[in-house]
Amino acid sequence: MKNEAAFRVNSPTGWTKLRNQLLLAQIGRFSDDLRFKATERATYDPVYDLTHTFPNSARSDQRVEAEFRDTYLDYSKGPFDLRLGKQQIVWGEAVGLFFADVVNAKDLREYVLPDFDLIRIPDWAADLEYSRENAHLEFVWIPAPEFNRIGGDGSEFQFPLPLPTPTTPFTRQDPLEPGNRLGNSELGGRASYLMNGWDMGLFYLYTWDKAPVYFRTIDPSGRYNFTPGYKRLHVAGATISKEVEKAVFKGEFVFNKDAHFSILDPADSDGVTERDFLDTLVGADYTFFEKWETNLQFMHRIIFHHSGLLAENEHAVRNSISFWLRTDFFNGRIKPEFLVISSLMEPDFLYRPKLNWKLNDRWHLRFGADLFRGVADGTFGKFKGKSRVYSEAVFEF
Repeated sequence: MKNEAAFRVNSPTGWTKLRNQLLLAQIGRFSDDLRFKATERATYDPVYDLTHTFPNSARSDQRVEAEFRDTYLDYSKGPFDLRLGKQQIVWGEAVGLFFADVVNAKDLREYVLPDFDLIRIPDWAADLEYSRENAHLEFVWIPAPEFNRIGGDGSEFQFPLPLPTPTTPFTRQDPLEPGNRLGNSELGGRASYLMNGWDMGLFYLYTWDKAPVYFRTIDPSGRYNFTPGYKRLHVAGATISKEVEKAVFKGEFVFNKDAHFSILDPADSDGVTERDFLDTLVGADYTFFEKWETNLQFMHRIIFHHSGLLAENEHAVRNSISFWLRTDFFNGRIKPEFLVISSLMEPDFLYRPKLNWKLNDRWHLRFGADLFRGVADGTFGKFKGKSRVYSEAVFEF
């Protein structure tokens, strides 16, 4: 069981989350080769009943939820492992943001602030893996894809629409997700090989763009009319890592073919253009004095054939950096932690100090802050009025 409370420190101040969560997980086996896991989660957030901070659109979306999380069968035989069911398929290990972690859709109603295993939306999928000596192969089939969950109108972390000004009049329809039929399946694979200490991997995924594409028309009065939809996407990439002394160096490279970007040119017929882009991450993990864990990352995006009218602060080149630090005291009972992610192109920051406190084997506490700073259309600056302090209390039974 978990209680999560968050308080907005920017004006207007107020409680933005008082969520109570019950997470049940069962793990067992039918035989030595066949195992199972079932996970259910239910949440209730009384902030929508006790305050008038959010409109009904946000209340109906986030007040009460019940869902299956990771629920699957595992079958192992020799070099083969097969997982069938609702699952998270993790291909990337970036800290703070998602790069090669491209398979699962994301729950972004609290942006990238929750733990990643709660941000990822498990897919009903078949995941077949083959391991032999230094080689590893993986094939993924997702017959019923999931799509990103984003905050509704008036929610705390609502994403802005691609409008020329904040006061531009608009209408918006709800995006229509593709139906669950065989032709809408997602397919992908990954191959990795360990050679001379280098763990090198390649992957490809024929998928859907998990975020809606905001097609639009402009009527004679100047009103923007959005009809969001979902488009197919080809994603290819590579990962690499190597341990040198006490440091682990790693890289993630992700190429998106014909991705869709909103464009602000009013003469454009549908407000959307296709561009290829490449995301690159290089980083290193290192532990100082066997106690201070650190991670440093450099992140780079290049959009090919860039147009200066792309919306959402999409520069032709974007460079960012992140730094993460964690240590512990009192035999691991208290673990302070700090993460900062910053653009190198303009003022745009996210600061995340937190303190994890293990009272005993059943009770865990966390206290922290999520602080957004920067330009109004920046990756983090667009939420600069949403900085918060928070607490979490977890009871395990």
